[in-house]
Amino acid sequence: MLNYAEQVHWVLDFGKRLDELQPLGEICGVPTPEKNDWYGLLKRKLIPQLTGGLNSLVLVAAVAGGTNTGKSVIFNHLAGENSSAVDYRASGTKHPVGLFPKNLMPLLNEAGTTLPPFDVFNVAEWTAPEQSLELTGENKIFCREGQNVPDGLAFIDTPDIDSDREVNWQRAGYICNAADVLIAVLTAQKYNDAAVRRFFREAAEAEKTVICCFNMLDLPEDLPYVPQWNRQFCEETGVKPAAVVLVPHNKEAAANLSLPFYVLDNNLQEAAPQEAEAITSASLCPVSLQHILTELPFEKIKSQTLEGAVKVLTDPIHGAAAYFDEVERASNQFAEALEMLAGQKRGSDDHSRPTQIAWPGLPPKLLVEEIRHWWHKRRPAWSQNINYVYRKAASVLTFAVTKAAQHSFWAERRSSRFADSNDAEIAAAVDFVADRLAQLKTLSDTANPVLQRELAVLIGGESRERLLERAKLILAAMEPADPEFQRVLDKRLTQWAAENPKVIWYLQATDNVMSAVRPLITVTFALSGMAVGAHIAGPFLTDMAVTALGGEALMAGGTQGISNSAAALFGRLQEDYVLSRSQRFSEAFQRELCADIQSRLQEGAEVAQSEILTQCRQLLTAPKAC
Repeated sequence: MLNYAEQVHWVLDFGKRLDELQPLGEICGVPTPEKNDWYGLLKRKLIPQLTGGLNSLVLVAAVAGGTNTGKSVIFNHLAGENSSAVDYRASGTKHPVGLFPKNLMPLLNEAGTTLPPFDVFNVAEWTAPEQSLELTGENKIFCREGQNVPDGLAFIDTPDIDSDREVNWQRAGYICNAADVLIAVLTAQKYNDAAVRRFFREAAEAEKTVICCFNMLDLPEDLPYVPQWNRQFCEETGVKPAAVVLVPHNKEAAANLSLPFYVLDNNLQEAAPQEAEAITSASLCPVSLQHILTELPFEKIKSQTLEGAVKVLTDPIHGAAAYFDEVERASNQFAEALEMLAGQKRGSDDHSRPTQIAWPGLPPKLLVEEIRHWWHKRRPAWSQNINYVYRKAASVLTFAVTKAAQHSFWAERRSSRFADSNDAEIAAAVDFVADRLAQLKTLSDTANPVLQRELAVLIGGESRERLLERAKLILAAMEPADPEFQRVLDKRLTQWAAENPKVIWYLQATDNVMSAVRPLITVTFALSGMAVGAHIAGPFLTDMAVTALGGEALMAGGTQGISNSAAALFGRLQEDYVLSRSQRFSEAFQRELCADIQSRLQEGAEVAQSEILTQCRQLLTAPKAC
């Protein structure tokens, strides 16, 4: 075990690392551990004590016990004044009352709305004993200077530790975690109560200094039974009392603050039944409860409390390790959800399998334009220049014809045909979105709660309509033929050209003849009074070139083979286009659909491997290093 100085350093370092871990835990959906006992010890006891808070200046004694055990009576006798209201109804005290020595009042006045180590409470000024009975959801501690509280001590009265109101025993737990000494108020009816045993068992595990105070005794009749009650209480809880105090049942004396207190001799605290028969009132020593507290070794108790708190923090089941395990489990669920989503996404984007969506093929006009572009790059420079001029002339003529016929039947049919093509692609996108949402719905039925939560938001409510609109925007922003498809097309055409050299030779020769005679034909037509474009001169030139080069014989000799080869080429180009375009849409839609989810899942999945969590776990082993 570390020495005191090393423990101090360990506690402060551990608190700092824990503060860094909590936001990461919240990312994974793990709430702050502030309701855990070990956290209360660390934040409301150890750190304030070791950084110069209230606990470093005084020994905090808290009066604790079950319902109707007379805690407030004992507290008022300890304080020497009526500061906490006595209520004989169950769960009477609902807020703690604190009395502090005069030398600490400046610290209290400067504390503002909180008071370390009791910073879960709002500090309220004490004005009357009845304030502790106030029914409110707000955590309050009513504080004032104790007229009879010696320097070095602070007294706290607590709510019932076995109250049927959960908030009462939670408040009692907060106070007792922060206290150095617990005055356990017990009675013949309450000393063996299950809730009481559980509460003080936790105190013993934290190595709290405990004074057992058996209250409301019928003396001397109950004297022989007290050692047995005390022995059973200690065996059930593990408490090793610093003192055992007996208080008689006397309502009048209780109201007048004149109850006598007796200390049971150490030799009689666990006396056997036959020995207990010999106990008489003469065996008891009258004592001041304050005197017992002032005689306690301050530094030893502080060190003992620190050591006990460190043991609670490092407990593998109930300590901080349980919180670290919870954070790691939650982070692993994020990692599992991320992997499931990524696996499902890979399945939906796997274009090696037959697509389930009927995506429309490559529009003929686009295919012709891309092939023309490819062929033009293979022409000689002189031919490129001539054909460039004719393409420009053709585009001007095409523009003029289009403008003249824009209200014609043909224009309406052409517009309709392009609209149908676009509608087909939108229809395919709609089918894709519906299919993807169905896949996510199936995925959301898994046992992974993180994935269920994330997907429930994604596929619920109005998400479908919103995603469909987004799909249309994605389509509108996509290029008709992206650079990747153009590279595939170039590769396909180049490969086909290599496999059909005679056809390519013939086409190139024909194209060269056409390019050579185009100026002559244009001049001839011009002299005859005809102004023509490339779309009119083309057929005439082609017929002339075929005849001049003997191309009819070449084409006739292998028409079937060339046709089949060209058909296969165009079929592959259609497949390439469908795969390329559907994949581009799919990837863009996936980013739109799951980008935020993947980001959140990735962030949560990284927590389990974070340096902060690793450091926190390593620190848990440090107190056992020496």
